[in-house]
Parts: sequence; structure tokens; C-alpha cells
Amino acid sequence: MIKILLLATRTQAIERIKALLPPGVTLRTALLANQTAIKFETKFVPDVIIVHVENVNRQKLFGIMDLREDDIHKYLPMLLIGDEKDREIFEMNVKPGSDRRIDLDADDDAIKLAIAGVIDLRQVDEKHILIVDDDTVLLRSMRAYLENDYIVTAVKSGKMALKFMEKQTPDLIFLDYMMPEWDGATTFQLIRATENGRRVPIVFLTGVNEKEKVLECLALKPQGYLVKPVTKEAVLLKVKEVV
Repeated sequence: MIKILLLATRTQAIERIKALLPPGVTLRTALLANQTAIKFETKFVPDVIIVHVENVNRQKLFGIMDLREDDIHKYLPMLLIGDEKDREIFEMNVKPGSDRRIDLDADDDAIKLAIAGVIDLRQVDEKHILIVDDDTVLLRSMRAYLENDYIVTAVKSGKMALKFMEKQTPDLIFLDYMMPEWDGATTFQLIRATENGRRVPIVFLTGVNEKEKVLECLALKPQGYLVKPVTKEAVLLKVKEVV
């Protein structure tokens, strides 16, 4: 079941895009100007975000700007529908920006194709991988390594990982061993204490190769570890081994 969050500046735009969505999707909608409604949607973790903009300005974007700052929603695939001027205003203010863009005047078939394209970013494989690391550069690299073959969610802290686990169960977790606040060991134990986290494979990411740290990792009985900096080949091989 594909979950979509649809945000637009006008109710009519929401109705138009709803009619173009594939059957069987779980859909949540909100008007861009309604910051309260968008804030409420942080509790909903979609596979894809679709944003339809017309005559937009920075003030109307405050809700999606806040949503995009949320660790769980930050890297979700996003389709932006709007004319050139509105798309430019959107991309200037919302970070990270959209993954796919299409003009407001595109016909229905073109918009359907664009929607299918952004859904494909998440639906290439049913396996869902969660990456937990406070290093945003590594998160981007890991996402790039995996997103062509798997559904990927990236978060920057153990707390955000637990928040994610309240809503979804990944097939594999890559977990940084050395993090501020909750370190990898603490996060590992808290995940294992949850009902849906008991059997999820966990692979540690560590920036150190000292024997003592490696032994500390292995003492927790994870499904493996990788020493940073990690290569795409090593990451994909580990996924094949574990999932």
C-alpha cells in the first residue's frame, strides 16, 4: 500500500490530483497555508509527498518548510507541480527541495507519469532500510547507494529512530555506533526492547577500527558491522547478506 501526502494551495488542485492517483493508495491532504494541519501530518509517514503550488509565496510555504525539517520527512521523495516562477520560489525556500518537477499546465497523462516516477523512487523494492547516523553527509551517501534498489529512510539520531519504529518496521537498520546523546549501543538496546524491533537485523556503522570497539559492537550480537568510510559495494553486499 503506497502512502501519499498531498499538499496544495487550492482545494480544487487537491481534487484534480486525487483523481490522477493510482488506485489503492492511502492519501492524506492539507492546504499549504494551513500550518496547523501540516504540522499534524508529521504523525503520518508517507512514501511520497506531492506538492501543487499556484501563486505561492514564502509565507504559504512555512508549513512544508517545517515538515521538511523533520528528520523522518526530510528525505522523502517529493513531486512539485507548478509553473516556473512558483517552482523557483518553492525551491528557494524549501530544503531539501523536490526530486521531480512538472509544469502546472501539463496534461493529466503527463502528471500521472510524473506521479508514477516519484512513487518509483520508493517502490523499487519492498525491502525498507532505516539508516541512523548523525553525519548528514553519510546519510546522503548511504541513501544514494541504496535508493535504486530499496525503500530508504534516514534519520539523524537514536530518538528519531525510535520515533520511526513507533510507526513502521524496517527490514534492516544501519546504526552508527558513535553518536551524541544516545550512542549506538543505547539505541540498539532500546530498539531491541520494542515489540517490532526484536528481530529486525541491525548492522553497526563505526568510524573506528580498534579491536576493542569492534568487540564492543559484536558483544551486542548485531548482524554485522561496517567500518566507515563505507563503499557502495560493501553496503550492498551487507544488505544482500542480511536481508
